[in-house]
Amino acid sequence: MTPSDPVRILFVDDEERILRSLSLQFRRQYQVITESDPSKVMARLQAEPVDIIVSDQRMPQMSGSQLLSQVQHAFPHSLRILLTGYSDLDAAVDALNSGGIFRYLTKPWEQQDMADTLAQAAEIVRHRRRFLAQPPSLAVPPEAHTRRVRLLLVDDDQESLQLSRDICGRLGVELLPVSTLAGAVSKLNEEEVDILLSDIRLGNDDLRPLLMSLAQAHPNLLSIVVTPFQDTQLLLKLINQAQIFRYLPKPIRRGMLERAIKTAVAQVEEARRQPSVPALRQAEQPRAAEDQRSVSSFMGMLGRLRQRLTA
Repeated sequence: MTPSDPVRILFVDDEERILRSLSLQFRRQYQVITESDPSKVMARLQAEPVDIIVSDQRMPQMSGSQLLSQVQHAFPHSLRILLTGYSDLDAAVDALNSGGIFRYLTKPWEQQDMADTLAQAAEIVRHRRRFLAQPPSLAVPPEAHTRRVRLLLVDDDQESLQLSRDICGRLGVELLPVSTLAGAVSKLNEEEVDILLSDIRLGNDDLRPLLMSLAQAHPNLLSIVVTPFQDTQLLLKLINQAQIFRYLPKPIRRGMLERAIKTAVAQVEEARRQPSVPALRQAEQPRAAEDQRSVSSFMGMLGRLRQRLTA
């Protein structure tokens, strides 16, 4: 597709009424395709490549998270959005961990929220098209061939430390462990970090503002959250406003953590081979006034990190 071609969006929902409504709302801005049978989506995508897929979660033939997982494997450069209710934590986790979703919107959604989300996704699509239309560059920074992938562990749990050390050793990843929030900020300012592994809370400190700030300051950093908390609204916020890469439960299961880190390492290495390609990641701006103040404060504390990334 050329940069001037319309952005193509596929809406998937078993309710024809919803599909008609979405088509009417967005057909003037985008090329809209609809499908009421999720089992037919993969064949349609082979015949009609699209840029953005918006799927309902609860459908009789197949769940939205299952569908987006298939799309993720076959069409990894698509942007995937899931529509579901507040209460479905398992669906949100599955969609994030298997489907790599760009956004998670709750039903019934606000029309403006949907419009804003699609506009943000469409701008990423156009930006990538403009880049890919340029002559390819073969230049790769020399350091990309030599520096090991670095993982910053922010946790004071000894079991997490030992498990992370074993996994990173097996995968050839350099582990940077810290046990305080201040230590995490200091390490992020001092070192080039590729992957962040953390709980949501560390002692009395809430790490969510740090995760949201890093999504703004360092969008290429991949955040893996490992936590005992099971709160769907919290997860929604972390997906949309912190662009977390994976969300895993505590107590940690070694196989799940190793797969998450291994997948993150592969993505980091792919990005290093094509350092100029625009990322398919862009966090939503925090909405709550308290979150905005916290993120503003952390952005100040991460000043050296931002200077290094913009140099």
